[in-house]
Amino acid sequence: MAPLILRPESPAHGGATVARDDGKVWLVNYALPGEVVEAEPRGRQGGVAVAAATRVLEASPHRVDAPCPYFGECGGCQLQHAAYAHQLGLKRQVVEEAWARAGLRLPPDTSVLGMDDPWRYRIRGEFEAVAGQDGWRFGFHRQRSHAVLPIESCLIHDVRVERALPAFAQAANELELKGLQNLLLTVEPNGPGLLWRLRFHGREPRWPREDFARRVADLLPETVLLDDAISLQFWGMTFRVRSDTFVQTNYQQMLVLYRTAMHMLGVTPTDHVLDLYAGIGTISVAVAREAASVTAIEENPHAVQLGRLNARINSAGVNYMPGKVETVLRQVKLGRHQAVILDPPRAGCEPAALAELIRLGAARLVYISCEPSTHARDLIALVRGGYRVRRAAIVDMFPQTYHIESVALLERS
Repeated sequence: MAPLILRPESPAHGGATVARDDGKVWLVNYALPGEVVEAEPRGRQGGVAVAAATRVLEASPHRVDAPCPYFGECGGCQLQHAAYAHQLGLKRQVVEEAWARAGLRLPPDTSVLGMDDPWRYRIRGEFEAVAGQDGWRFGFHRQRSHAVLPIESCLIHDVRVERALPAFAQAANELELKGLQNLLLTVEPNGPGLLWRLRFHGREPRWPREDFARRVADLLPETVLLDDAISLQFWGMTFRVRSDTFVQTNYQQMLVLYRTAMHMLGVTPTDHVLDLYAGIGTISVAVAREAASVTAIEENPHAVQLGRLNARINSAGVNYMPGKVETVLRQVKLGRHQAVILDPPRAGCEPAALAELIRLGAARLVYISCEPSTHARDLIALVRGGYRVRRAAIVDMFPQTYHIESVALLERS
């Protein structure tokens, strides 16, 4: 079979580019818009044919050599072959097109906030365990596969995470551990702590946990090994973070994101604010320093427990209401809150949650999202319910990958 010759035209969410050949649409990985590439078919995704560029016949001026030796095999990064400034432009185009499909116009002054150094930014990583001839190793899933690719380095993780991987593998091999599934590591951005959690397939067996921890600590003498929580500090505040609770993995850009969202929210000392999908309270506590009060709604009981602790640590006026957002909002009185900030998971808001937000009719909403399609879907629902999009920003939380974080300010019209 002759190789495909494809001419990608535009970026697609997911890191691929869109090409058309004799009326057939292809999603082409590892190609850039405007290039001519030789490509190999790789099945289908969401009903669309997928291919991977195997040779570049006409290169984009924005193409660069990927520095990672695993790029193209590992499923973690999709954009290392694009110059960073071009990555930012591609991401803006993806958001703009997602909004347009939903019937929205991205404000023309929408900024894309990137990083000065788009490497070594992840403070948390989850690594799959794989047993080979030399024992246990850790790595990532291969591109569009459940197979695990063992790695020795990862250029988007904090170097302390990278250095810890062989130590955990060595300890697992020396103690002859069985049935490992994955390893979750989180480093303190401003401290020596390394939070770790080892998972097993099925029910966790009896295993020499203390011996394992001591051996890893011996192998990482400059690290303080923690198995309960780490401290996350910013803007004069301190938060406790556990492995079973969400934390933004890019500490530097987390500050950019929060600063952008709070500037849009424009909280005053008389405002009562709702924080939906509040997690461990990082946004809640920051907002509470400027507002009359903050009511945080969160479903995860571990996050609620930690959020209440974080509010006490920082002497913040945050009241947690545990439960699903769409359920708890029914208990909120009309006219009580002047502003709402929400940062839901990738799937976005349930229709019932959007309906409750429209019922409450707060003057200002700031909606943070990590998924352009669900963000646009929810925003148009709020617009139809009486809101108007006033401002937007895109924050590049995940350089070298297709992931995008966007923020929108809506005001009651």
